[in-house]
Amino acid sequence: MTPTPRPDRAHPEAAHPEAAPPEAARLDATRPLSARLSTRATWPLLVALLLAAITLVGIGDVNVTWDEALGDFFFGQRNLSFLTSFDARYLDFATDPYPSGTKPDLSGSAFRNRPWEHPPAAATAAAAVSFVTSNVLGLLDPFDGFHAVNALFAALLAFVLWRFLEARFGLLVAVAAVALLFTMPRVFAHQLANIKDFPLMVLFSTALLVFLAGYERGSSKWMIAAGAVWGLALATRPNALFLPLIPLGVMLIARCPEAWKHRRWNLAFTTLVAGFTGCAAAFLAWPHLWADPIARYLQHIRFLTERSESTRAESLAPAFDALLASTPPLVIAFFLIGLWPLTKMLFDRDRTGWLLLLWLLNVPVRYLLPGSINYDGVRHFLEIFPPIAIVAAMGLALPIQQVVAYLEDQRKSQARLIQAAPAVLCTLLLLPGVIATAASHPFQIAYWNTFAGGPYGAWRSQRPQAGDYWGLSYRQGLEWLNQNAPPNSAIAVPVIEHAVQMVAPERLRSDLGVLALTTPFSPQLRPQWQDVLNEVGKESDIYVMMVPRRDWTNELMAHCLRRLEPVAEWKLGGAPVLLIYKWPAAS
Repeated sequence: MTPTPRPDRAHPEAAHPEAAPPEAARLDATRPLSARLSTRATWPLLVALLLAAITLVGIGDVNVTWDEALGDFFFGQRNLSFLTSFDARYLDFATDPYPSGTKPDLSGSAFRNRPWEHPPAAATAAAAVSFVTSNVLGLLDPFDGFHAVNALFAALLAFVLWRFLEARFGLLVAVAAVALLFTMPRVFAHQLANIKDFPLMVLFSTALLVFLAGYERGSSKWMIAAGAVWGLALATRPNALFLPLIPLGVMLIARCPEAWKHRRWNLAFTTLVAGFTGCAAAFLAWPHLWADPIARYLQHIRFLTERSESTRAESLAPAFDALLASTPPLVIAFFLIGLWPLTKMLFDRDRTGWLLLLWLLNVPVRYLLPGSINYDGVRHFLEIFPPIAIVAAMGLALPIQQVVAYLEDQRKSQARLIQAAPAVLCTLLLLPGVIATAASHPFQIAYWNTFAGGPYGAWRSQRPQAGDYWGLSYRQGLEWLNQNAPPNSAIAVPVIEHAVQMVAPERLRSDLGVLALTTPFSPQLRPQWQDVLNEVGKESDIYVMMVPRRDWTNELMAHCLRRLEPVAEWKLGGAPVLLIYKWPAAS
């Protein structure tokens, strides 16, 4: 027994040309549409709301990330201000058009003069959510407000993914896929604090799922809507440049739906309109392009192609190795099992099967291009995790279906046991992932699986970006300093200092100050860093707070690691995540 797709209720040939819908589907189709939608939408909607609530609770434990402090927040705020006023001053990134006292103050963003590096669609939505939740309602600090947008994105993907999979594979696969996806520690980490890569994953996935739904229904409107979502993804991360290869591949390889067989020209026209709609949506969502679209987008492309020249060799992390070492082993095992039903779908030219395969191959193909590099773990290709979760859910369903079939044969009188078995078994199989994510909170960014030796094994073997490479744990350090640092103390942050500087007015005691010792462009300290520490140390206590990112080590970090004992330390699986040292006055 394999989790094969269900026949499409609108077009029975969606599962097989000569197949007819099952009796349950025909009966269900006679119910009013509103009743069917309300019944089917209830559980995925509740799960989506629960996921959003968990996200809103979790964002209070993480800090602003490296990239967000560089420019993501800045360009989101500027874009929102321009789109709500059309005042060109907000697109002059060298000036500060906001009145004094505006919160948050993002004027110190180091990359504010590099708009071509920051497609702002998701960041604009984040800025809008921050304005409402912080400035209007006063519920969150402005930086948590930016992260709160991911509660909406997570809820959107959970709902769409559930509905899509339930219609094709049934409830078991839908539940398992959503649970597997959002309990992967690395996915959850970026769900809490990443306003570009996580939204890109959601928009990328939603565009593909909406496309396939529209394609199978023969709906031009749905396909054009998918194009619009693709445009928003394109205005969030350049990964979406490769997305069109997936639907084009499905249309060329898989069976054509009956609804389009006699409307080929209509399908071609719809596809062109969907592509044009996506390009228009991306253009409208990125006002920086408006003045000179071609030249400015080519500048963005040049930036991408030159990343291999500007990225330090110590920071490079092979993509497949990072994926294998940071994905929960149980997910990998279920994924391997799920390849069997996926293969059967491919031989049957099933559209969902080919969508999944092309989706999975999209990332590896991208990394085969000349000059392609990877760093920062898996965050640059989060869009591969939804198809991994779907195939893994198919694999998880196989043993459960076998057990249920056995119970039906052996214990026909045990109706309640048979009905409860799928839920019980699914819960037991999903529990390890839930425990792993909960146990590593709030340091899911530092999770490594047993193939890497866990967090400590990854740290000991000096894997690139082992530990908290993005500074999320500084939220814990700031809270410790607020509670324990003597009055008028100074804080030195030798790596990702700019993220602490940005949030200090909101999250650090007013009598504590952050010393300016670094720049985000290089691990090297400013030339006078020792003089600054010596001078400040004459009158104030100095604490050094750092995430021990090895590929960004400088003299101050090395001195602390080798010669000082931390006064506070946070670990995950025995590996250091965050360290705070008391700087001796005589150093």
